[in-house]
Amino acid sequence: MITFSKIMGDYKGKIPFNLVDNQKILIMPLGDIHFGSRGFPLERFKTHLEWGMERGAYFLGMGEYLDFAAHSQRGLMGQLRDSTKEILDKMILDQTEEFLKIVKSTKSRWIGLLEGDHRWDFADGTSVDQRICKAVDAPFLGSAGLIRLKMHKHPKDHPEADVIIYCHHGIGSSRTEGGHLHRLSDLLKFIEADVYLMGHSHAKIAAPIDRQMITPDGIHSHRTKLIARTGSWFLNYYSTGPFRLEEPAFKSRGNYPELKSYPPSSLGGIAIGIGFEQIEKSKYYRPMIHISL
Repeated sequence: MITFSKIMGDYKGKIPFNLVDNQKILIMPLGDIHFGSRGFPLERFKTHLEWGMERGAYFLGMGEYLDFAAHSQRGLMGQLRDSTKEILDKMILDQTEEFLKIVKSTKSRWIGLLEGDHRWDFADGTSVDQRICKAVDAPFLGSAGLIRLKMHKHPKDHPEADVIIYCHHGIGSSRTEGGHLHRLSDLLKFIEADVYLMGHSHAKIAAPIDRQMITPDGIHSHRTKLIARTGSWFLNYYSTGPFRLEEPAFKSRGNYPELKSYPPSSLGGIAIGIGFEQIEKSKYYRPMIHISL
């Protein structure tokens, strides 16, 4: 797990978008993008990035930026000849460069990027995800991250107003809306954070959880924690009329969500507003956290 602290600068945007009072940062997790997949919503994705940049948002990469090379595919490709792997490296590098053209305007606005199940390692051992990190000037978070965000200008000597984010690409899925959050709620038992984020299941759903506390100066209060699945950009349904019977049969088959009768992905991402406030009747502070789906 990658752990680090990051001091956040002043919250500035051309267009204000405040989810909480005294907001100091707007975070937009982006994952399960699957660039290069059939039906990829390119214009919608571009608009999402522009919307965030206009509002001074920071992005957090949740993994699976390109559609190529799921775990099962990488197992098969590991048996290929070196010359064939070089061809694949070139093909994937070209696709990566196309993706980087889209996200180049977001450089230096990323807290970090995770990797996911769809990933690719080049011959030199570096990965597609690391190449994206280099292009957008962001740390590579590997499998999971535990990040402390220090809010610029919050009262000195009050670290309890900092926000800790735990992020993981994600595991598991569910046939019900609330079921997507079960793996996240489990994390509260053994990881201490304020915001818990996962992708992977292509759901976009969240829940605030208030936990009671008593401040060091004896005030009974609470602190809000947030668990969320961060959405997807993978369009997993298509429609055509019947093809001619001479056409290859695969053209009439759906991809894996259709074959397994999964629900459509929750297209798009989420936005998390973070500020801080002084606890009533106490000298101590706490973060304020709210989410927009």
